[in-house]
Amino acid sequence: MSAIAPANASGYSAVAALLNNAASAATGGSPQAGGSATSDAATPSADPTDIVDLSDRAKQVLARAKSEQAAADKLSALVQSLNPDRKNPEAKPKSDDGTSVFDKLSGRTRQQTSDTEWAAGSKYGDPSISDAAFVDKYKDAMLGALTGFPPEKVAALQAAIDSGTLTFQKGSDVPGYNTRTSVTYSGEPGGLQGMSTSGHAAPTGSAKDAIEAGNAFGFWTEDRGDVYVTW
Repeated sequence: MSAIAPANASGYSAVAALLNNAASAATGGSPQAGGSATSDAATPSADPTDIVDLSDRAKQVLARAKSEQAAADKLSALVQSLNPDRKNPEAKPKSDDGTSVFDKLSGRTRQQTSDTEWAAGSKYGDPSISDAAFVDKYKDAMLGALTGFPPEKVAALQAAIDSGTLTFQKGSDVPGYNTRTSVTYSGEPGGLQGMSTSGHAAPTGSAKDAIEAGNAFGFWTEDRGDVYVTW
């Protein structure tokens, strides 16, 4: 038994009756089976207090509604904190998904996928790999390409990886990047992979200058063959 002193006594009586009816409908009983809600709106009272006796079912419905509302409020607050400039936090961005929420929480920007049509560097490669997956797979090799350069150069590359601002080009499309790698195989089909490089030459022109300055590098990958990377 709980005593409630609302500002609008008749309104709370209607809510209590509605909850009792909902509980009765769920259990197949009559509207009065789950409990009673009494209020004498026609009789004046010095103390406008309704005595409401809710069934266990009605109490469960009410408690669940409160819990779900609290969860919704927390989610709304989280979305608003991620997008403080938005006027309507309930409006969902068309391009938003679970991954983008994770990226926002982790402070990471996803690498934008380029429009380049890649060809695998070996029969074991996957040319359809996205730029983001490519970065995750070859990040250590990319950082290793700047071994021996000043720390600020490595830091700049790391920042570009984190912000998703790397640019990938086919080595054959870059003037002055003269390495052309081909792969041959030995043994029966499905046997061991052996690599040989053909048409290799030192870089020249602007490609040479960028590589020597620590602002670019080129390397071979099984997924995309010869790749020239800038940031």
